[in-house]
Amino acid sequence: MAINHVILHEVKRDKDGEHATKNLRIVENNVQGLGKKLTDQLMNLFAMANLNIGEFGLNSDPTLEPAFEQKLNQFYKPKKLECRSFVDMTRDMAVMYQDIINEQALYSVKGGILVFYEYEQKNNTYLGIAVVDRIDGINADNKSLDLTDSTIIDLNRLHLGASINLTKWKEEGNTRYIRFKTGRAVEVRDYFERFIGCQRDKKAAIKETRALKNVIQAYGKSKDLNDDEIAIKIQDAHSFISHQQKKGKEVLLSSIANSVFPDSPEDFLVLAKSEKYEISEQIAISSAELKRYVRLAGRSKTMSISFDMDLLDDVVQFDEKNETLIFNEIPVSLKDAILAQKNPKKE
Repeated sequence: MAINHVILHEVKRDKDGEHATKNLRIVENNVQGLGKKLTDQLMNLFAMANLNIGEFGLNSDPTLEPAFEQKLNQFYKPKKLECRSFVDMTRDMAVMYQDIINEQALYSVKGGILVFYEYEQKNNTYLGIAVVDRIDGINADNKSLDLTDSTIIDLNRLHLGASINLTKWKEEGNTRYIRFKTGRAVEVRDYFERFIGCQRDKKAAIKETRALKNVIQAYGKSKDLNDDEIAIKIQDAHSFISHQQKKGKEVLLSSIANSVFPDSPEDFLVLAKSEKYEISEQIAISSAELKRYVRLAGRSKTMSISFDMDLLDDVVQFDEKNETLIFNEIPVSLKDAILAQKNPKKE
């Protein structure tokens, strides 16, 4: 990861109801000497956070450009990801942020330090925006070890923020280029999503429900689980999600991780949130895709049959009239066993 630009602005209020004030820089921050440490901290802000994934849009209409996206189009050259003035762009964005939290309904939003940074990763250009706080601490002088009060910027925890893949944003038809954390409180979530103009991808439910099953299978295989054990994990996810839905609760990726893989939830989350699977923290569930988690099974004294629900009417056909199953595809191991029985080798 390489950081191209970094700048900090501050928009805050000390007491509820006060007018939020701003302190905007006129030049980018000098990060010389802080390179690797700063890079690691900024990268970890989004790597370790529980994020949602989506796109720009207004009132659920992705064809409309929110003010934040308009600023990006104003400052980034067409077909090129070169910002003509990172300072001016971020100053304008900070003023937009101040205007929103000065609205009467948001009198309790404290604001904070806005960190804007453009970075390169895996041949993609990103714009990161994070709202962070100052925290009080104690420091010791290098020579005398005298204790002194110290106030530092907390770059270890993301309160609110968004990471915009500018490369994917420029691609036609891409709907999953913003990763964002907006907080759990409704008023905080609403105002920050309005500031960025970010919204969930309309097809997120189908994509994420399908991706969740795929990542459970992939992670299970990485832990050397057999097919039956993986099927049980998928059924556990189905049961957990169904229970949450019946209780009217949101379905969270972190909660699924703790329920399905209680011994290694963090490792599972790293894989699930990777660019390969791109699963949001608050998962939108597709009922049709969730049905595919179910495994159909039956057993008699002489036979045991089981297969994934999504194979029905595709690989597996059920003839209701004759009450028979037709398999258009069978496992290689089963085919080999049948052929070995039908064509035994002569000794």
